[in-house]
Amino acid sequence: MSELVLDYHEQEEVRQYGFGTKLFFLYFLNVCDWFCTQVLIDTGYFHEANPIMSWIMDYPIVGFFVKCILPLALSVLIWLFYRIFNLEQSKFTNFIIYSGVVIYSAVILVHIVNFVTLYSTVG
Repeated sequence: MSELVLDYHEQEEVRQYGFGTKLFFLYFLNVCDWFCTQVLIDTGYFHEANPIMSWIMDYPIVGFFVKCILPLALSVLIWLFYRIFNLEQSKFTNFIIYSGVVIYSAVILVHIVNFVTLYSTVG
């Protein structure tokens, strides 16, 4: 067996949170990132650090589509792909999802610091 395929006991641990739940949580963090970024940009004190996303966030409808609608569609397609083909979760897919969760959590933490800084100086 490949090292990327989980043995039975590891699969039971992985299934504690289903694949769809993990994808949803990752998507939820993505939407939180979009919302917080948009609110901070709208204050006029902050700007998007990523130059490509900066251009996209200048157009709220495009930003909403790119950060909310497109990832939702991709998440649903990935989930359906896993369900239709009855695929098992692997260490690689869990690594990718958990890496995304860690990265988005760090970004959300930066947003929280920015909100605290903003409202402690403005208010």
